[in-house]
Amino acid sequence: MKNACVVGYGSIGPIHAESLKNAARATLYAVCDIDKDRAELCKKEYDAVVYTDFDEMLTDKSIDSVHICTPHYLHKDMAVKAMKADKHVVLEKPAAMNKDELDELIKVQHETGMCVCLMLQNRTNPCIKAMKSALNNNEYGKLIAMEGSLLWHRDESYYNSAAWRGTKKYEGGGLLINQAIHMIDMFDYLGGGIESVCASVSTKKLGNVIEVEDTADALFTMKDGVEACFYATNAHTTSKPFRLELEFENVLLRYADSRLYKIDDNIEILATDTQPQTGKSYWGKGHSAVINQFYENYPRNNDYIKLSDGINTMKALFAMYEANNKKILI
Repeated sequence: MKNACVVGYGSIGPIHAESLKNAARATLYAVCDIDKDRAELCKKEYDAVVYTDFDEMLTDKSIDSVHICTPHYLHKDMAVKAMKADKHVVLEKPAAMNKDELDELIKVQHETGMCVCLMLQNRTNPCIKAMKSALNNNEYGKLIAMEGSLLWHRDESYYNSAAWRGTKKYEGGGLLINQAIHMIDMFDYLGGGIESVCASVSTKKLGNVIEVEDTADALFTMKDGVEACFYATNAHTTSKPFRLELEFENVLLRYADSRLYKIDDNIEILATDTQPQTGKSYWGKGHSAVINQFYENYPRNNDYIKLSDGINTMKALFAMYEANNKKILI
């Protein structure tokens, strides 16, 4: 049984805590948060050891792994410190805020040999797994196009809930790095790797509140030449599950409303995603699956979502910020 510490008990930390409670090979041993009141909530719920100092927590030899659920600007430094302290890492998105941070993460992981599990939880959704299986098994012939959209709502109160939100320095960006990163990963994961991007990034609402983007569109070109159209915004009136289509020569697979449809002469539901018990419904239920998979497999084998699995997604994300309506090679 592995002892885990959840670092950061804000929006995402409780989801990791609940996932650890139900994990077969891990237990929630500790929580670390500079806000002691929030940490005490975790202690009350799960009887976790409380730390308010990250560096002190890393000296606890009882802790095997840390789950980094803090604001973006802390991810890289905390992951590096944890690996150097011989702790394995479960890292929330984004892994890094820029290329230099990503390069340092990769370097330190190589030097320390510690395991890093990247939280790209939508890969474990039943509908996404079914789409991936269809692609791997060539069930519907040649893939000829992809398209997807994400329509979410983030208002002024959301950005005002924490000083780091909506800032370039501490969040690293807006919609793309925080919400739509999972959509970008779906294109990369299902499309066989994004090779180039041509993107447009803008702010449609709350320009007087945030200094980051809330809307983006892009044309992705995959390594095999397949093109994909992408659109995402935080300026919608409501939030709903993202939508994704894979167009084959004779069949269309449409992922919408947490269901996977096969569309040809008929319409058939191939899979349905289960809804989470904690967190927002449109987040999906993949956190538990990713965490279970990690503790079931590390360090014996690599059958979990590794840092290396998300590198090209991160590079595509950074390229979108650089593109400014120009084609950028990954």
